Amino acid sequence: CLLILHDWSSAINLADKEIDKERGVIREEWRSRNSGMLRIMTDAQPTLYPDSKYADCMPIGSIDVINNFPYQDIRDYYAKWYRTDLQGIIIVGDINVDEIEAKLKKVFADVKAPVNPAERIYYPVADNQEPLIYIGTDKEVKNPSVNIFFKQDATPDSMKNTIAYYATNYMVSMAMNMLNNRLNELAQTANPPFTSAGAGYGEFFLAKTKDATSLYVAANKTEELPSALAAAYRELLRAARGGFTVTEFERTKAELLSRAETSYNNRDSRENRTYVNLYVNNFLDNKPIPSKEEEYQVYQQIAQMIPLEAINATVQQMITEDNRVVMALMPDNAENKYPTEEQFAEALKSVDGEEIEAYKEELKSEPLIPTMPAKGSIVSETKSEQWDATVWTLSNGATVIIKPTKFKEDQILFSANALNGTAKFSDDYANSLTFLPIALQSYGLGTYTDSDLQKYLSGKQASVRPGFSNYSRSMSGFSTPKDLPTLMELIYMSFTDMNFTEDEFKALQSQYAALIHNQESNPQYIFNEKIIKSLYSSPRIQQLSASVIEGAQRAQINEIVKEMTKNAADFTFTFIGNVDTETLRPLVEQFIASLPGDAATANKTLGKIDPQFDMNGGDKTDTYTAEMQTPQTL
Repeated sequence: CLLILHDWSSAINLADKEIDKERGVIREEWRSRNSGMLRIMTDAQPTLYPDSKYADCMPIGSIDVINNFPYQDIRDYYAKWYRTDLQGIIIVGDINVDEIEAKLKKVFADVKAPVNPAERIYYPVADNQEPLIYIGTDKEVKNPSVNIFFKQDATPDSMKNTIAYYATNYMVSMAMNMLNNRLNELAQTANPPFTSAGAGYGEFFLAKTKDATSLYVAANKTEELPSALAAAYRELLRAARGGFTVTEFERTKAELLSRAETSYNNRDSRENRTYVNLYVNNFLDNKPIPSKEEEYQVYQQIAQMIPLEAINATVQQMITEDNRVVMALMPDNAENKYPTEEQFAEALKSVDGEEIEAYKEELKSEPLIPTMPAKGSIVSETKSEQWDATVWTLSNGATVIIKPTKFKEDQILFSANALNGTAKFSDDYANSLTFLPIALQSYGLGTYTDSDLQKYLSGKQASVRPGFSNYSRSMSGFSTPKDLPTLMELIYMSFTDMNFTEDEFKALQSQYAALIHNQESNPQYIFNEKIIKSLYSSPRIQQLSASVIEGAQRAQINEIVKEMTKNAADFTFTFIGNVDTETLRPLVEQFIASLPGDAATANKTLGKIDPQFDMNGGDKTDTYTAEMQTPQTL
């Protein structure tokens, strides 16, 4: 490995024949990546970076240059820029440091330092007073979306190893988390103004010299993009003008501190790649690399020192009146009609002139489980020699397996598995069953909607996700030892009262129907659709399409979920990680042994296999064609 690094550093041959072979490799890379999105991004650069080096500098370069540059040009480039003062070697793993350092010095002894090296320039990005607006269209773009950026000067490298840098990152993270929670909540209403929206902060595309606050918005239809942008921008201004609430602030602070605590508790089980990434970011961008102990201590101090008023002031600074850039990306349409630059500019100007009410938050105060169930019991306990695990049989017929491990100090993994699944339902449920995996990403428990649950779980590291297929059923999740009681609450409610509210279900259908509808002309989507039709004949095995999504029924999905979870005796529950058996025992009796279950009717063996779900037999070759701007074969 060291020898390879040595040769990359200073001794690549760059023979004519090898250069020409590599031209072909890069041509194919360019062709395979030249999707609608890449074409638009390439076309957008002169607008995003007017009169700038970045105006024509996509990382893969120009295909004309790749095809035609003289051999000597690449040799000169290599000699100019592949040099010791710009190189760093990072080695992490099960090594003897002194031995590897000695080998490194020996292998690299003949690599010479540069004489009069060329200056490495980080080119600036100019400010702009009026918004820069770009509108791009391509028939292979999947869905209409628009981004607005508020450019700001990047943090100087000299400031990054300071408490101020950590404090700024904390305030930005807090603001972006709270803003995204508001946007997600709005997207889950019955008639959302956009299908999805999200805010972030980071480098302004290709340039390290400018950062940007960004707001991404997707819409159902191309003509709805200006109003969708206005709706999301209104939430941005609502936060900047009215600030965040105390409850939002406390909840988000608890969540960030909880994540930091989990990271700290698992500090001794970090993988090598984690260290490598830290060192690379330090070498390239001067980002600090304190120990986990130092980082956690600083984070706790900052969280206690910084008040809500400072977060609100930070948001105001991030939303500037100048340095705005708007980029809209849309699928081609037959009418060749698209929103104009004037419409996007007017959408922003109109919202700027509005009187915007401060945010009013609705919080549920009742417990997740309204009435605690009567406890069940553990009727037998055995030891599994095969797994070195404890096995409990519960009074309701369920089985629980506990395997304590110390791989990660702050992690407990959970799963519940049962045989037999949705194959029992008729073809009348086909659309609902196809949409089911999407629906299971956003559901409520009891009187709590999905949005309510996200608030309830802030500051708690616990999650449960169900999955149902033709011949199996599962629940899987995780928690920390501290949040194990919350995990148990989620397990109980997921089995007894999972629900899909009408508003959130409609919002989910609307979001995915728009997304899929615009993908239906995408070559990759067409390819996957044709594969499924070639391999299977059952109407139950189908590509997710807009018509399937619109045909899914909330009542059917509620019925499917209740049928899949009605008998806890079908399931084997497994807990693995830093779990204490005696701590878990009363929680299992309260939340799992109390689940409805009947051992006499338990379904512990695999039922009849339905041949309609089998792949078609025989030998067959199907070839499909689709018109593409840059031809590719899949």
